[in-house]
Amino acid sequence: MRTPNFFSEVRRIQNRFHNLFDPVSEGGQVYPALNVYTDQDKITVTAEVPGLSPEDLDITVAHNLLTISGEWKEYTQDKPRRIERARGKFQRRLELPVAVDSEKVEATVKEGVLTLVLPILESEKPRKIRIEAKA
Repeated sequence: MRTPNFFSEVRRIQNRFHNLFDPVSEGGQVYPALNVYTDQDKITVTAEVPGLSPEDLDITVAHNLLTISGEWKEYTQDKPRRIERARGKFQRRLELPVAVDSEKVEATVKEGVLTLVLPILESEKPRKIRIEAKA
């Protein structure tokens, strides 16, 4: 049986507490869900942003802090019977595990998914140290 990690338990409790005050209006979260993938050269972040175009989004990167902001516009139809999709302004901030090269970030939106490719700074990448033998 796996014992719970103290920090993961604290994070789980924080998330549950945060959900009590989550700004949800008539169903739907007011911020996009994120997935984060890392490898030795880059961090890739995907975000669900259905109905938003690149002009509706604002993305900033400073050192290891990524901020994604935007707004889902109000519905134009009169008195919808049921609303489950998000609407309103949102902002997601994500602390990245390492500093990235903000000058080389690539951002694309395709079929409602924002994809960010954030190259890791060379100074942050692990380096192999050569060992010299001395007689």
